[in-house]
Amino acid sequence: MTVSTAEAAERLGVSRRQVQRLIAAGELPAQRTAGDAWLVDPVALNALNRARPARGRPWTAETAWAALWWLSGLDAGWLGARTEARLRERLRHLDASTLVVACRRRAMTHRYRASDSFVEALREAMALSGTSAATAADFGLATDATRVDGYCDDRAHDDFVTRLHLTPDTRGNVTLRVVDAPPDGLLDREAMPAAVIALDLAESLEVRERSAGLRVLGDLLR
Repeated sequence: MTVSTAEAAERLGVSRRQVQRLIAAGELPAQRTAGDAWLVDPVALNALNRARPARGRPWTAETAWAALWWLSGLDAGWLGARTEARLRERLRHLDASTLVVACRRRAMTHRYRASDSFVEALREAMALSGTSAATAADFGLATDATRVDGYCDDRAHDDFVTRLHLTPDTRGNVTLRVVDAPPDGLLDREAMPAAVIALDLAESLEVRERSAGLRVLGDLLR
């Protein structure tokens, strides 16, 4: 049994337009009918509804990245001194779930299916995150070598799709998180820092991954 976008919107407490955005971003698996309507996977809908943290106003991508860099013990030199001071003060009063909402605009998530022969090439070309970068020691999760999850810019994204023949698939083995105009040096790393990895896990529909991400974010906020 599938669910219409109208019913999905009612269950999530959002507009139908927002449901369509979730589908487009790969956050809500759905299938298009012959009549050009979307039918939502009810299991994924229920999981997303449980996972959705308290509502709040998302930060700009620039602010979100600065917060995640500081929480990881790194310097974020792209914010002005006054903005930096305000943000650091706000971080002192946030919990993990609220931080997930605040950082939603950091990137646009796309999910694809790729041939297994291309997975390693993608791993080497991206700044890995989520289950592709989580270690057992820090997150209690084993790295999944059969999938790839990471960040890239718009140009790299378009190149990957064309050159590696990526096919859109909400349950695919490739998750590309595309950053628009990233701050200098943001993507020049093999793997994202701890706070970014934790945040991506906290947005997962998998209970174990989500729990691990929220736990590590909570520890970093403390």
